[in-house]
Amino acid sequence: MAIFIIAPELDEHADWIEWGLRKSGVEVIRWCGLGWQQEHSASITFGMREGIYSADRRIDPEDTVWIRRPSTATHPGVAADESKFARTEYRAFANTLLMNIEWTGAFCINKWSAAQSIENKSVQLTLARQCGLLIPATVMTNSFPFVGELQDTVAGDVVHKTYRGHSWVHEASGTTYACETTRLDPNRKLSSEIYAYAPGIYQQKVKKEYDVRITMLGRDFHAFAITTQDKALDWRMSNMLGKTSVDRILLPDNIEDRLRRFADAAGIVFGCFDMAVDAEENWYFLEVNQAGQFLGVDWLQPGDGLYQPMLKFLSSREDSHGAIFPTFRQCVAECSNKDYSVPLTNELPYLTVER
Repeated sequence: MAIFIIAPELDEHADWIEWGLRKSGVEVIRWCGLGWQQEHSASITFGMREGIYSADRRIDPEDTVWIRRPSTATHPGVAADESKFARTEYRAFANTLLMNIEWTGAFCINKWSAAQSIENKSVQLTLARQCGLLIPATVMTNSFPFVGELQDTVAGDVVHKTYRGHSWVHEASGTTYACETTRLDPNRKLSSEIYAYAPGIYQQKVKKEYDVRITMLGRDFHAFAITTQDKALDWRMSNMLGKTSVDRILLPDNIEDRLRRFADAAGIVFGCFDMAVDAEENWYFLEVNQAGQFLGVDWLQPGDGLYQPMLKFLSSREDSHGAIFPTFRQCVAECSNKDYSVPLTNELPYLTVER
């Protein structure tokens, strides 16, 4: 029995979890995803030593596969006029591979078929409503009239969100920029053509008292109230600047029940849910990231965070019930010598790397 971790080489979460599992005596196989080097190759076989192989290691029913952020890398020696074909073939095979892993019987976190479905923002909101969760009034569009109608319909402000997290580096200055949730100024009239530059998600702004980040491990929900000094629209940037407070809380029974129904319907066993709570204790579902970040809370709650629960969850199928898992502080002390300064977007569900 082994735990496969599919993640890029520069992935802090995956590195730290891998270290903790190995320290606990669990066999870990780290795989970046499909690539041209032999150690990054993969095979699906029928009629001869049948199965799915990461390099030469078969994925067995007793294994656990954490599909965190698979990457795809094509051979650098491919001729320029053939590179598009090669990339397309690599990506098609990578999707075939990930989709077929769940048919091995291995425990997948998460099944790729479920992951691909629930990463759709519209599917998330539709399912949330069906499960009895509140959602803000929302329009997904590249058409200004629909945005204008939303602004005229809802009470209060409207905010804009992107479909994917996105960051970039300005070459001249070296400054890193990132897309955040942004309030639309009703007094600033923009050209309708601007809304056609890129589709977006437009939502009624929740007059929140605080945010709640809920990490689901199996069907255990670890909820943390996140309060920013200025009740920021997007708490992630405030958290990076050290301007948030994080406290573990218990979920209301009705909210936990609805999230369980959501997870059952979505077919996921891991996910990071974002919710906002207003002054009347109305809980609004914002989104779920089925491959989200979770260790950020451990910096503020090192004795009561998610590091050890995640180690336990991943190794639940192993014969490690008596294992003593290392602490987050021990992990940081041992694993703090790697350079993670290469800017990567934190909330991307997977990363395509061209080498």
